[in-house]
Amino acid sequence: MPEYYLDCIFAIDDHQFAYKDMIKNMKILVLSATAWDNNNSFGNSFSNIFEGIKDIEIANIYCMNGNPQNNTVNRYFQISEKSLIANLKNSQKPSGHEFQLSNKDIVSVVDEKIYNYARKKRWMVLFWARDFIWKIGRWKSKELSQFLSDFNPDILFMPIYYSSYMNDIACYIKKYTNKPMVGYISDDNYTLRQFSMSPLYWIDRLYKRRKVKNTVDLCEYLYVISDIQKREYEKCFKKRCKLLFKGAKFENMPHYTSENKYIKFVYTGNIGSGRYKQLAAIGQAISKINKDKKAAELDIYTLTPMSSKMKRALDIPNSINIKGGISSEQVKKVQAEADVLVHVESFDLKSRLAVHQSFSTKLVDYMAMAKCIFAAGPSDVASMDCLIKNDAAITATNKAEIEVKLNELVRNPDLINEYGVKAWEYGKRNHQIDKIQNSLYNYLKGLVNEGSTN
Repeated sequence: MPEYYLDCIFAIDDHQFAYKDMIKNMKILVLSATAWDNNNSFGNSFSNIFEGIKDIEIANIYCMNGNPQNNTVNRYFQISEKSLIANLKNSQKPSGHEFQLSNKDIVSVVDEKIYNYARKKRWMVLFWARDFIWKIGRWKSKELSQFLSDFNPDILFMPIYYSSYMNDIACYIKKYTNKPMVGYISDDNYTLRQFSMSPLYWIDRLYKRRKVKNTVDLCEYLYVISDIQKREYEKCFKKRCKLLFKGAKFENMPHYTSENKYIKFVYTGNIGSGRYKQLAAIGQAISKINKDKKAAELDIYTLTPMSSKMKRALDIPNSINIKGGISSEQVKKVQAEADVLVHVESFDLKSRLAVHQSFSTKLVDYMAMAKCIFAAGPSDVASMDCLIKNDAAITATNKAEIEVKLNELVRNPDLINEYGVKAWEYGKRNHQIDKIQNSLYNYLKGLVNEGSTN
């Protein structure tokens, strides 16, 4: 690869460092549990972070059945439970292979049913069974080694999962390549600030948090998703943490107009972890508002497998419409046509503690559309904490407030435009994608060049 020299300046912790750029295209290797598909949470977020950055090449190793769908990644390597089992039965069958987009991975109906069943039940034994397959599986294959050697990454960018095998693979890749590694964590996968009455949960937590720490210890630094997470993890790991958000282009603020007969509230995304209860509370409040005359409705678009309990809770006629899952492109259209976009976090103790560090990436999409955000959830969850402190949404921090705030919004629809503007202005200050990508590129490039001079 031809070399060229380019003087660059970048800022780290308010200090200026100069360096010589020695590599034309920076090669970044990203490990993921799922396929890099813009229609799933991982693919949507990571395409947002990396798409459009010049002078980089990305390879993705992913550990599940499925097909990538994005305009960001150059090469893929796939390992899955299915291929590991096949390899255990017949060692001539590879446990992993370089995935070609021309050869689509056919996910059977049976595979989908098993995966959805596991997502619904959340039984620990199902997760341990999967971990056992990866423990005995021969994923350290000659095919994986060849892929790593052939791509020869300059830097490793590793999402850090609450998973024993994903952390084992990340540590193996680091050891094999001996390249600088940066971690990215968007959920609380480490602290003991959780709630469960099950001893199996705590056995699992104590074991997997050791795996998380093993990976973090190998990282040069750690990207995190919220101020709360930054404060807590810098104390936990004694490791430098940096904020990395999803971004958008905040150039010309969209002007709010509506052709809806009544206020259309829209929720798109996961309704698990108790979120469906808050959506039901919103639906009940809207039902009361609509008692004399229809003034509002809530449309819910979700891919979350729904239990009978969820279906009963959300079965509120003349208030809630369950629409099912839609593609990422359709999501944008639906959100653009909404009057108010909804964000919810659970008030249940267990769910609240599980997400207290997390910042919902879809909030950035809401902000970029200059949409009024109605958010319901506890104030100590990172997403709610951010919206409240910056007055970037109409917020309800307890169940009683939901009805009060919705009544206020229906009586004063001018709030829709007012809070749409506030959301957009906050997004422009903090989530401008060009600034986010420039900062990320400079930090990663700095590590690569630092390594090349050692």
